Amino acid sequence: MFKRKQEAIPVVEVGLSILSLCLAFVFFGSPQMFDRLPSTYEFFKALAPEWGWAIFFLVAASLKLLGIATKQRNIRKAGLIGSTIIYGLIAAAYYLGTGLFSIGFFTYAVLSFIALFSVREVDFLNGE
Repeated sequence: MFKRKQEAIPVVEVGLSILSLCLAFVFFGSPQMFDRLPSTYEFFKALAPEWGWAIFFLVAASLKLLGIATKQRNIRKAGLIGSTIIYGLIAAAYYLGTGLFSIGFFTYAVLSFIALFSVREVDFLNGE
C-alpha cells in the first residue's frame, strides 16, 4: 500500500566508523603500544595514553553510527568532525615522529580530509 522510501547508506561515514572502531579495539588491546617505538609515538603519548585514544575513537564512531541510525544530521556532523580532528592529530604526530614522507602521515592526512569533506556531504545527502 505505502511504499517506503529507501535511502542510500553513507558508505564513507560507515567506512570511517568501522575504521574508528577497529582502531579503538587496537588501542584497548595493546596498552603498551606507545612504548614500542618511543620516537614515533612520543606525540601520541604526550596527548593521551592508549585508552584515552581508544575512548575518543569509540565516541567518534558511536556518534557517526548513532547519527546514521537516527537520521540526525548534527550528530553525524559531530562524529565526522571528531574523526577529522583525531585523524589530523595522528597525521601531525606521524609528521613530527617520522617526517613528511611516511606512509602513516599520508594515510591519516587523507583520512582527515575525507572526514572533513564528508561533513559537507551530510547536508547534500539529507537535504533540508
